[in-house]
Amino acid sequence: MLWIATVAVCGLGYWIAGLLGAHGLREAGASVGDGFDGLLTSLYFSFVTATSVGYGDVVPVGMARIVAVTEAALALLIFGAVISKFVSHRQDELVREIHRVTFDERLNRVQSNLHAVIAEFLAINSAYEAGNVSTQRISTQLDSAVLLFLAELRTTHDLLYQPRLVVEEGVLGAILANLASALEVLAELLANLPSGFVRSQPFQIALRNVSHLAEDICGNCVPHAYTPRLTFWMDRIQKTSRQIH
Repeated sequence: MLWIATVAVCGLGYWIAGLLGAHGLREAGASVGDGFDGLLTSLYFSFVTATSVGYGDVVPVGMARIVAVTEAALALLIFGAVISKFVSHRQDELVREIHRVTFDERLNRVQSNLHAVIAEFLAINSAYEAGNVSTQRISTQLDSAVLLFLAELRTTHDLLYQPRLVVEEGVLGAILANLASALEVLAELLANLPSGFVRSQPFQIALRNVSHLAEDICGNCVPHAYTPRLTFWMDRIQKTSRQIH
């Protein structure tokens, strides 16, 4: 609109100059008239000047040259800004689409990893109760499973505390439900471990981080309002976190 307005204003300016007797445009060696044909010619010259075509059939003289140069420069700047805006808008759309696809894939991985963690905790608990696996192997498996669980817990914590991340209620509800289940299974597993079970330093650090992050997840803790279904799972996560030690 600004570009069109520039063309129209400059065209009217050339024509009004003709009306006032200061003929600034010449066509075929004669001054452009001040009638309707002169208006069309002035608008035509303004348009070809703004587009930098410059056929040469109409030429400016006197002060009209300064106006024509100014119009050409201004029109090119406006046109460049418009093209830049179009390109920037398209790039923003592509970036948002890439972010959305990547974000959805990350959410899918969180759910898959939480399922894997729950299965691993249950397998470790069953193997320990059966007594057919060495304590060292169970300790190694437990370290790996807790570290993976900590990574997905941290991702979920970030989802709840970062306002720019928007997750569908169904997806977030499934993640929170899996997270609560994993915490409950982990708490049961820790309770079944004998007092003499040697906990590695990475395992103890991971447990403290798990307890700290899970403690921050509750309906009244997160900085946003969520539906009762989601706050139910959040409160359940916080409650279970107190059993992790």
